[in-house]
Amino acid sequence: MKSLLLCLIAISCASGPQGQLTDEARELEIFATKPTNCSVQGRVVGVDETGSRELALNRAVNQAAALKATGLFVNQEVQNGKVMNVHATAYKCD
Repeated sequence: MKSLLLCLIAISCASGPQGQLTDEARELEIFATKPTNCSVQGRVVGVDETGSRELALNRAVNQAAALKATGLFVNQEVQNGKVMNVHATAYKCD
């Protein structure tokens, strides 16, 4: 999971300012399965108009960080023409 986050950071740095993770977002964990014993902070949707999954995911992670979440679980990825949407749930785990 940590390697996925490091990969996302590398991709975001190469993709320009709009796709970059915030400092807070870099600390989030991307969960492979829904976490237990964590509280839901909210639902987020990352959107990228160019169809990039990575950029849409980065935007979702940034939104989760703004909610003070500690992790994110991707519920669904939806490609609609050139637009990529990443629907996720932000969690706070102690």
